[in-house]
Amino acid sequence: MEGRFQEFLDYRTLIKAAAPDLPVFINDVPWVTEPATQWWVKWNTAGDVACHDNYPVMHRRWRARTIGDEEAKSGIPRTVALAAAVNHEKKPVWLIVGAFRVEGGGSFPFRFPTPMQLRAQVYAALVHGATGIIYFTWDTYVCRDGAVIGMSPDPRVQYVTPGPGVPKPTPARPMDLAEAKGLWMAAAQINGELRELTPSLFSRTVGPDVAYKVDVKGEAITDDPVRCLLKPHPDGGYVLFTVNVDDAVLDVTYEFAGGLRSAGPLFENRGPLELTDEQKRFTDRYEPFDVHVYRLVGGQEQSTTEH
Repeated sequence: MEGRFQEFLDYRTLIKAAAPDLPVFINDVPWVTEPATQWWVKWNTAGDVACHDNYPVMHRRWRARTIGDEEAKSGIPRTVALAAAVNHEKKPVWLIVGAFRVEGGGSFPFRFPTPMQLRAQVYAALVHGATGIIYFTWDTYVCRDGAVIGMSPDPRVQYVTPGPGVPKPTPARPMDLAEAKGLWMAAAQINGELRELTPSLFSRTVGPDVAYKVDVKGEAITDDPVRCLLKPHPDGGYVLFTVNVDDAVLDVTYEFAGGLRSAGPLFENRGPLELTDEQKRFTDRYEPFDVHVYRLVGGQEQSTTEH
């Protein structure tokens, strides 16, 4: 590994000499637990971008057999937060999320996420420090040759005619085509949301003097199922990013000590939520892997702390 790492550093030096503004980096896996931790950190701090993939949607039995109790330690929140932390939040952090399935499973039995799971992957990454999102993968013969079916606005049953020299056409089933197109539509919706939210995402995170509490009710699977990030809104007030990382239905109450004038969900085609307890609280329902983004008006004066 030391030899491979030195080879990368030498290559980066050559590229920088020829094209100093060209980013040079590697894409890593999400294995951040021991004994991989030290090398993962070394690789992910050596490039101009910290980039890794993390595909949590796979066959349950394979997950239990191969990952076991270590699963939660390698989830998207853990790997993205680690990449941001070891680079002191001064370097781009890109996450590649899964939007594909592997035909036949084999050693990599990844499954199509639902549109809600795709959105949860993206927002879990953003809440924990990601600054860029890449989707894997676009459906073409290239991925089908590897027995992978990706997302597409117009997926085909197969991209080549079976015959000599064409070993793996990997024809898709009708439901594969429906899921591939559905995920493309979901990604388009998510990307539209991120474009609108970009000014807030790239603003400094709101500091601790805007105090709020999160109360979760329901049969949560983990100790910390709802992850949150509070950012300023360019027109005043705040944007609260939230994601349920559990496969569980939850009722969540948010309480802002300074009070609120309104709390409205974004991108959901519904009106403001009811404020209770002297305009300090609001409650919402989360389906499994649900995301809610709230536009908050009122409350304490905005504070900014680097995120």
